[in-house]
Amino acid sequence: MFSKFQDFLLVVVLFYSIYRIGFGEGVTTVNLFILLCAVVAVISMALRRSGAYDRAHAQREEAMKEKEKDKNEKEP
Repeated sequence: MFSKFQDFLLVVVLFYSIYRIGFGEGVTTVNLFILLCAVVAVISMALRRSGAYDRAHAQREEAMKEKEKDKNEKEP
């Protein structure tokens, strides 16, 4: 439940930053920073929801196990 609320707040911040740039103060450092943070958070949310983080973590664990196995086989 909290993740949906969190996603909603993220979308609100994204639209607010676009509104501030388009109709408010214009392109300022603060507005660009807020927009950049919101875009990074949206991308992170999309990757998390698609399961890309879990797949990458599983592949990393698999590679670590293979590396450890190879290392143990080479040492007599």
